[in-house]
Amino acid sequence: MIVQNSAVNIMFTRCENIKKQYILNEEVLKEKFNEANILPIPDDAPTEIPRILVKTKGEHSQLSIAPEATNFQTVYTDEYTDDWKLCEEYIKSRIDDVFRLIDTFAAEKYKYIGIVTNLIWDDIKEDGNKKLFNNLFGKMPVDNLDDLVVIYTYIEDERYYVNITLQSVRVYDDSNDNEAGNYADDRLKGHTVGVTLDVNDRYLFNKQKGYTSNKHSFEKLLDLTTKIIDNKLKNLVEKGAY
Repeated sequence: MIVQNSAVNIMFTRCENIKKQYILNEEVLKEKFNEANILPIPDDAPTEIPRILVKTKGEHSQLSIAPEATNFQTVYTDEYTDDWKLCEEYIKSRIDDVFRLIDTFAAEKYKYIGIVTNLIWDDIKEDGNKKLFNNLFGKMPVDNLDDLVVIYTYIEDERYYVNITLQSVRVYDDSNDNEAGNYADDRLKGHTVGVTLDVNDRYLFNKQKGYTSNKHSFEKLLDLTTKIIDNKLKNLVEKGAY
């Protein structure tokens, strides 16, 4: 298993003057983050557009801040790609400061929180589409099956959505995408399976009036992410059983 990247998404009620709020409270991030890039975007621009970008000092992560959401995205390298536990500890070591910042303008009340993790299941190295199909459905597919994407949605503890996307992934030699034949068979390095794991508490947000999320909910979501990666993904990819 190769851990590629992760993202923590925190949704909250619209914060007016979010650039000003950031400037007033940016000291919270000084220890582990670089100076912010405050973008010249007007206040009446769509709320999903980030107004502020801040990279961690190692530049493995970027914090994007919009009036109604924050996204903390990390790309993993070196020994982290082989060890989710290291990735989990990294997230924990940075996210506390992120919550401290957001709490200054969201008052510790969030709509919902999600954690998205992208992985490669490299136990399968060739014929990823056919092997995944056979693992999930108990038979070999037709010969001309070119790609396979399967999406599962589960509800955990009547609180959380668990969305898992499994798909065949081809890996090619690096080359110029604009050249003909870039994806020819002789450039194929491997044909494996990609996994996108999305764990969030939007289920309870959808079902319960007045629901608000918080840092404790994030901790539960991170624990659930680890539980699925450690104990459930292998069975799902190799046997179709969650």
